[in-house]
Amino acid sequence: MKSNLTNSFWTSFLQKVVMLFVTMFIISFSFPHYFIPDIGAYTHVFFEKMVDWFAKNILQLKKPYTVALISDSTGMYVNAFLLLIISFPVAFIWQKIDKHNIAAKLFLWFKVFIRYYLALQMLVYGFNKVFKWQFYLPEPNTLFTTIGNSYKDILFWSTMGISRTYSFFTGCCEVLAAVFLLFRRTSLLGAITTFVIMVNVFMLNLCFDIFVKLYSLFLIFLSLLLIVPHVKLLFNFLILKKATQLPIEKGVSLIVRKKNILPYLKWLVVFILFADSLALYFEEKNFNDDKFPRPYLHGAYTVVDFMRNNDTLQPLLTDSFRWRRVFVHRRGYLITQLMNDDMKDYELAIDSAKKEFLFQSNEDSIVHSLAYKVDADSLILLKGKFYDDSIYLKLKKINLQNLPLLKNEFSWTIDE
Repeated sequence: MKSNLTNSFWTSFLQKVVMLFVTMFIISFSFPHYFIPDIGAYTHVFFEKMVDWFAKNILQLKKPYTVALISDSTGMYVNAFLLLIISFPVAFIWQKIDKHNIAAKLFLWFKVFIRYYLALQMLVYGFNKVFKWQFYLPEPNTLFTTIGNSYKDILFWSTMGISRTYSFFTGCCEVLAAVFLLFRRTSLLGAITTFVIMVNVFMLNLCFDIFVKLYSLFLIFLSLLLIVPHVKLLFNFLILKKATQLPIEKGVSLIVRKKNILPYLKWLVVFILFADSLALYFEEKNFNDDKFPRPYLHGAYTVVDFMRNNDTLQPLLTDSFRWRRVFVHRRGYLITQLMNDDMKDYELAIDSAKKEFLFQSNEDSIVHSLAYKVDADSLILLKGKFYDDSIYLKLKKINLQNLPLLKNEFSWTIDE
C-alpha cells in the first residue's frame, strides 16, 4: 500500500514537472504562424533576460555567445537547462498545495495539447517538403561548388533539393503522422510515426551539422510522452503476441460526451491547424518551388571576356583577380567565382530602370556599380568600376538543366 502511494506521488510529481517544463519551453521563444498567435514573440525577451543572467552569474559563461533564443544558440541550450531546473521546485510546491490532485485531470488535457502541438509542427514541416519549400533546388553557385569545398549541411540540403519526388514523399509521411495525431483512436500510431520520423530528423541534424538539433530533440521528447504510458501494452502486442486493448482516457472522453459543443470545437481546431499550415502557400501561389519564377537575371554565367583597365585578362588559373563565373542568387546576392574557384558574396540590388548592378561586400562599405546590357544569345555585358579598377565583362548564361545533377534520369536496371 505504501509502495502504491509512493508511486502515485512520484507519478503526480513528474507529471507536474513535465507540464511546467514543456509549457515554459514552448512559450519561451518565437515561432511565427499565420493565424495562431505567436506567444513567444511577446515573452521571449523575459526568458532571454533570465538566460543572460543565469549564463553570466551561475554558469560563468564567457562571451561571445548568442543569448537570443534561436535555433541551436547557446542561449537556447541554457534556456532548456534553466527551465528544467525551475520546473522541479515549482512542481514540488504545486504538489504540496494540490490536495485534490487536480493536476492529474489537467495532465489528460495536457496530452491532448501535446498531440495538437505535435500535429501542427508535423503539418508545418510536412507541407514545407510537399511544396518543395524546405529542400529547394540548389542555387547556381552551389551547383558549381566542388564537393570538397561544400559544407555538410549545404551538401545534404542540395542532395535533397534535387529530388521533388523524395521531398514530396517525406512531406506526405509527416502530414500523415499529423493526421494520425489529431484523432484519439489513431493518436498512438501518430505518436509512434512522429517518433520514428523525428529520430531520423534528429540524426540527420546531428550527423550533417544542421541547425535545430535541440528543437527536433524536443519533438522526440513530446512524442515519447504520448508513447511511454503504452509501452507495456505495445510490448505485449508486438513481442509477446498477446491480445491487447488500449484503455480509454475517461477524463477527456466523458467531458466530450457531456458537452456536445466540444466535437465541433475539435473540428474547428483541426481546420485552423490545416489553414495555418497551408495559408502561406496559397498567399504566395507557390505549390512547387522548383517551378516558381526566379528573380530577373537569376542564374549562372560563364565569364567569356574580362577586361581590367582596358587590358584583357586571360583565363589563367593563377590569376587571383579575374572572375571565372558570376551567379545571381534568388535571395539578392551576386556571387563571383574566381579563377582559383574561390567564391565571394555581395549583397545585390538590380536597378532595372537605370540598368545597373549595385553590389556590396560584407567586408567593407564600398558599393560597386556596373551597368548591364542584355544582349542576344544569352549574353550579358557588364561595365563599370570595381574598387579602383575599371572592368568590362561579357557573360554567357549557363543552361543549368544540362548539368548531370539536374537531368531527370531514372533507371530500373544497371544495363548499358
